[in-house]
Amino acid sequence: MSPPRPYLATGLAIATLCAVFCGVLSLPAAARGADIQDHGMWLALFSQGELEIPWSDTENLLWWYDTHARFFGGQFPEFQGIVRPGIGCRLNDNHSAWIGYAWVRDMLPRLDVYENRIWEQWGWTEEFGDISTLSRSRLEQRFVSVGAQVGWRFRQLLRAQRPVKDHPRLLWVTWDEIFFHLNETDWGTVPGYNQNRVFVGMGVRPKRGSPWRTEVGYLYQQIDIPFDGANLSNHILSVNIYFNP
Repeated sequence: MSPPRPYLATGLAIATLCAVFCGVLSLPAAARGADIQDHGMWLALFSQGELEIPWSDTENLLWWYDTHARFFGGQFPEFQGIVRPGIGCRLNDNHSAWIGYAWVRDMLPRLDVYENRIWEQWGWTEEFGDISTLSRSRLEQRFVSVGAQVGWRFRQLLRAQRPVKDHPRLLWVTWDEIFFHLNETDWGTVPGYNQNRVFVGMGVRPKRGSPWRTEVGYLYQQIDIPFDGANLSNHILSVNIYFNP
């Protein structure tokens, strides 16, 4: 008996994305440009919902939580872990404001770096036919263990998703997020462009209306290396799980 069409489409989509990812990694550095090339895998869980406080009117209060495990290999072996809770307020059907905290640990060869981060965020969602979009503006204050000064960084994300025709449980997903340092610090940041992340992939829900969603795809990350004019290019297999009760 042949497999159901939705499962077959999901398998083919994931196989195609994995083939593209492996193909990029197999290219020699010269073919992919002069940047320093690296690769890795990022795993993440994102969740948000309404914050319910007994005996109070909190229908517009929201909670946020995401956690990450990021593995890098190649020339720069590294593990990065992130835990990021937050609270927000729904201003209307399309706009929300947030504030939160993030704990970050970077494990490098012979060096561990810890970061405590405060963040503020504005979210804006819009629908254009069957295309759902998100604009997310975030400001961060970064306290890093290897320096005494606070680093200010701004990041802007634009995201779009669209259901796959005839397969409503599947989604085409793409997003881009660009980062800018706003000040100079004694731990290496300089004002200006910091990095860019571009994701292309697919999402799948276990069933229509489920609060769970998984997105798998290719993530390209370019990081500017100050002082020497070089860039670090990371080719990443990204797996994101979403739970929005």
